[in-house]
Amino acid sequence: MQLNAKNERVKRTYRTFLKEADGKAPATIEQIMSAIERYEDFTRKFDFATFDQQKAIRFKEHLTKQQLAKATILSTVKHLKRFFGWLRQQPGFRSRIQPNSLEYLNLADREVRAAKAPSDRPHPSLEQVRQAFGAMPANSIIERRDRAVMALIAITGIRDGALISLKLKHFNDTEGRILQNPNEVATKNAKRIDTFLINLAPEMKMALLDWKGELVEDELYAPTDPLFPKTAMGHDANDSFVAVGLLREHWATAQPVRDLVRKAFEGAGLPYFHPHTFRHMLTQQAYKHCKTPQQIKAWSQNFGHENVLTTMATYGKLDLYQQREILSSIGDVDCDADQPLTKKDLDHLIKQLRTE
Repeated sequence: MQLNAKNERVKRTYRTFLKEADGKAPATIEQIMSAIERYEDFTRKFDFATFDQQKAIRFKEHLTKQQLAKATILSTVKHLKRFFGWLRQQPGFRSRIQPNSLEYLNLADREVRAAKAPSDRPHPSLEQVRQAFGAMPANSIIERRDRAVMALIAITGIRDGALISLKLKHFNDTEGRILQNPNEVATKNAKRIDTFLINLAPEMKMALLDWKGELVEDELYAPTDPLFPKTAMGHDANDSFVAVGLLREHWATAQPVRDLVRKAFEGAGLPYFHPHTFRHMLTQQAYKHCKTPQQIKAWSQNFGHENVLTTMATYGKLDLYQQREILSSIGDVDCDADQPLTKKDLDHLIKQLRTE
């Protein structure tokens, strides 16, 4: 399909606007441009100025017929609506794109609710993570690095993109704190996050402490060196590429982290769980261990969430078994005696959830 030169110029200008004026991250910009290109493919590269309510309606029907995820459809039309809202303010488009046409990109309320509903994403249990960690070898420096990576994800839920940009100075082993400084660490939305090691698996915490000690004392790493250095590759006797040690460089992408996590689960005979699903596991642990609003807030804050509801809505969905067990235990003597929240605690928690 031949490109539309006029559309390409518009997209280039909008990309600059998103980056320089709107402050969007590169990954977000690519998502937005993909949504615009979906529309272009649907119209067969028609001039953007031909957008109207009929095209909006037919495009939504087109997305539905493609059997895309409801969340994908919602994000696509939201990005497109904002794009055309920006476009109609540009010279040559104001009189051609009617403002009421943009409203036809809205989805029905029930479709929006369905798109925002939390998904039943599989996640590991703490026992499965500990089993996978326990099966990881620790004979070479590369293997010990991999164990430390697995441990940090498991007891903090740190994002893999932030993990690969950590330096030794960001790990305060005395406090058990990871300082995710956005000036140096690739945090989501460039937010500062102070993350503490959660006391769920002593063997994982020890692996992290030992790892930092090995880098500092044995390898003489400096505070500005990577906490998790990339693998150095060399040639073996058959002139094949093999891992020969570590480089004092950061991984360029998070793919090696996902690969080592996959290898860990496979080594324990378990299905693979993406590193990000560890956050779901940790939120389930919060339900078990948190007894006060302050504990729930601290757990949520450890993820970098300003709002407790973000943690609960995104990662805290209960499966049907948990839902049934919790509801069926209400009224049991043992359950009622297990230090329930006081009315004062409950009122404080409700106020906190509403105002944050």
